[in-house]
Amino acid sequence: MTGSARPGLSRWGYFWRRALPAYWISLFCLTHLPRLELQGVPGEDKTAHVLAYAVLALLLWQFFAARGRPLGDWFVVKVWGAVAAYAVFDEWTQQFVGRSPELGDWLADMAGATAVLAVLEWRRRATGRRGQTRPG
Repeated sequence: MTGSARPGLSRWGYFWRRALPAYWISLFCLTHLPRLELQGVPGEDKTAHVLAYAVLALLLWQFFAARGRPLGDWFVVKVWGAVAAYAVFDEWTQQFVGRSPELGDWLADMAGATAVLAVLEWRRRATGRRGQTRPG
């Protein structure tokens, strides 16, 4: 084996399989810190939401693409649904740490996820492969 823990899993595949859980745990922790504010970024709150969920959608896609099996035509819908459900959960649970759930934040989350998933799905269809998109 060349640096991966599972036979047949590429180095990129190994990376994606480790990066998603680490990122998701970090995202949950950061979104539940009371009164976390970014300084000096115009529209910092919504920008942070868009970027955070764009990365989450990318990592989730690549996590499953790393298996090397075909993703299927409904895969993008399933990933979008999973990200949408988590974004609702994330916003809802913030009320328990002194933050307020906002529809605008959820919409920003979904804008980031939708943009990334649209590009990944377009790329998957454009390459004519029904399988994984190549990382990198």
